Amino acid sequence: MKKALLTVGLSLLLVLVVAGAAFAQGTNPPAKPKGALPDKVAELRGAFPFGGWKIYDAVAEALKLSPNQLFEQLHGGKTLKQVAGAQGVDMKVVQDAVKGARETQARAAIQKALDDGRITKERADWMLKGLENGWRSPRLPLAPRPGKAVK
Repeated sequence: MKKALLTVGLSLLLVLVVAGAAFAQGTNPPAKPKGALPDKVAELRGAFPFGGWKIYDAVAEALKLSPNQLFEQLHGGKTLKQVAGAQGVDMKVVQDAVKGARETQARAAIQKALDDGRITKERADWMLKGLENGWRSPRLPLAPRPGKAVK
């Protein structure tokens, strides 16, 4: 009886190993699809998830480029820092443009929430004071960590 169970068990194991090897023999994944965004642009898109194109446009403006020109530069393989250097623009100017665009959007979002009745005037004032004191949500990328209490 033990010999029969051992034989059945080993047979099942062999079937699983062979089946697993057969299923693992898939085709290779396709190469990057034609027309796919290059990695640099995909990285840039990820850099602006909370603000999207308005922040992108602010970056382009700070670099003295149109959004399409900035896209072409990045699509050509340059980093944002390389584009700024070629344009003679300090990265601090680009960072300030991002910060300004984010603050403008945050103020607009607070006002919209107030207008829609989702927050009170007191809450809106508290949130605006937080913006003035430099607080940024820890969920926003590139935001400084909150370290000061808003009074």
